[in-house]
Amino acid sequence: MSATQNLAGALAARHQVEIVALRKVRDESYFPLDPRVSVRVLTDLRPHSPVSDLDNPLIEVFPKIYPVDPAEKKPVVSRLAELRLLEFLDTTDADVVVSSSPRNTIMLSYAKGDYLRVTQEHSMPSIYAKYYQGRLFEAYHSLDALTALTPEEVESIGKQVPGVRNRLAVMPNCVPAAPVQSKSTNKVIIAAGLLKENKNFAAVVDAFATIVRKRPDWRLRIYGGGTEKANLRRQIETLGLHNTVTLMGPAAPVSPEFSKGSIFVLPSKREAFGNVIVEAMAAGLPVVSFDAHHGPRNIITNGEDGIVVPRGDTDAMAEAILELVEDDERRKRMGEAAVRGAVRFHEPASCERFEAILHEAFARRALPTQATARVDAEGSVHIEVGALPEGVHQADVVCSRVGKLDQEECFALTSEGAAVIPWRGGLPAGTWELSIRTAAGHEVPLRVDGYGVDARDLLNVPLPRENGAPAMELLLPYQGEKDRLRMRSVVRDSHVEVDTLMISTESAEIEAGYWGGELGRGAALEAVHRKDKNRVLTFPVSAVEGRRITARVDCALLADEHEGPEQIWDVWLRPAEGAARVQLGKLATDVLEPIGVFTFPRPQVRVLPDPKRTLPAKVGSRVNRALNGGKPVPRPVTKVEIRPYYTALSQLAFKTVDVAP
Repeated sequence: MSATQNLAGALAARHQVEIVALRKVRDESYFPLDPRVSVRVLTDLRPHSPVSDLDNPLIEVFPKIYPVDPAEKKPVVSRLAELRLLEFLDTTDADVVVSSSPRNTIMLSYAKGDYLRVTQEHSMPSIYAKYYQGRLFEAYHSLDALTALTPEEVESIGKQVPGVRNRLAVMPNCVPAAPVQSKSTNKVIIAAGLLKENKNFAAVVDAFATIVRKRPDWRLRIYGGGTEKANLRRQIETLGLHNTVTLMGPAAPVSPEFSKGSIFVLPSKREAFGNVIVEAMAAGLPVVSFDAHHGPRNIITNGEDGIVVPRGDTDAMAEAILELVEDDERRKRMGEAAVRGAVRFHEPASCERFEAILHEAFARRALPTQATARVDAEGSVHIEVGALPEGVHQADVVCSRVGKLDQEECFALTSEGAAVIPWRGGLPAGTWELSIRTAAGHEVPLRVDGYGVDARDLLNVPLPRENGAPAMELLLPYQGEKDRLRMRSVVRDSHVEVDTLMISTESAEIEAGYWGGELGRGAALEAVHRKDKNRVLTFPVSAVEGRRITARVDCALLADEHEGPEQIWDVWLRPAEGAARVQLGKLATDVLEPIGVFTFPRPQVRVLPDPKRTLPAKVGSRVNRALNGGKPVPRPVTKVEIRPYYTALSQLAFKTVDVAP
């Protein structure tokens, strides 16, 4: 909350800023607030307030949209607060609305207002509670900009929610300058924060035990309150440090206390940023910190204004603190460097950084995002986005490989907002998501509606390809998740395109086009067991006119090889003995997912018992064995259903399934 109020005060120097509070429970803010910042309270929960909402029945009702902790017995944020927040978000005339709470970000995604939507993540979304984490990641897609505290966290969010990676920016917390600075002469080491397990103050007590044995004239002060206070007190007494280690309790503000020390220590196991690091540096203290994820390393310049030691290494922490304790000149020099280093997190720098993020967001918002995609008779894809905004003279359609975001291909947009992705050599095989990127680096995803993809001519694209091109090279644009424009690219030097599949209880007769090769000696169709690649069934294959082949899959053989409730056989062509397999599939089509579109009869094949094949011991009970003269029980007569289908990768496969008698 302090970082939000600090940034609000910094922005108030040049903008009209208002803080919207869901609940008011105290008369004064815990942290000081710039008088130029106005405050709007949505629910007043003070009993003595003349405008108290405690008598409103909705104050006891759980919200419907705002995420609620399943353990809550009574609503912390009520239905009343939720309704008032939605009303504010729908009617405000603000140019920018910023959420600094993940659950408020979810609320922001439901709002109807026409303003820039920004969220600030002050922690690590990867560790958020599961009851709202998924909804939060979904809400990210409705935002214009997202900020995180460190480059590592920006990268982490981009991996968790790839669709918003182009809207992410680093925004460290805003921390004001210190009113009083240390003289680096007091023999006092400072640590501060909530006394909870993650903050790991036990480690700094252990480290200080080493230091005080060598320098008994130094003292350790720990500021803060919390659940670990009693444990720390016991540790201090057990180590005999009660005369040199003091639990100071909470201090608000704590910055003036820092000036009384000469070294600051941060022992956290995890620290998204670490406001106290900047506060201590601003007060002229060099900082010794564990390399906690990921804040300290992004604040401290190791060896100049502080020392970063391996996380959890208490001996290394003690050694680093002792170096500063015993070297007065170095300690003073690093303290002066700390003051200079903290400036980049003060109000002026934070204001400029945040304004730049908003400027980038407004520039992205001006870019066209609605596109059309048309496949021409040769298979090239024509993208149109309309006129670019004034001042944007150069932009590309960027195709980013889904699952491999560092792989991308760019195609120049004309001044009219058109680009062509050529069928030949345009995109390597894979699935691609399309966006616009300007020369200035502003990037937005492209979307299409139900009429935005014209694939009529794709059905007439000449295949196989000739003149040295891969036999199969085809682009299929489509409307993906969140209406994003996506492109599937298939590139294969050789390919077997299934045309017809005639199914009976005896066989599956396959007719297909074999592109990019010819059958040779030992050619065969092979069905490979999905889990046991060493299990291969072989079927005859014949070449007919042109590039066509035929093959016959024996259903009885598939049924006879069946084991367990179900198993899957993927189908390949072995064009010649020793040659590499070629996949059979359905790719020369505008159907993106043939698995649920192209369906076939499912014959049931009767399998007679085989004395050599017996039931597993767990299935053949002792009673049945007794009735069978103590011998293993043969498998009974069964029926196996043969299910031909195309997989998610469009490959022909056969699934065999037990049929209940």
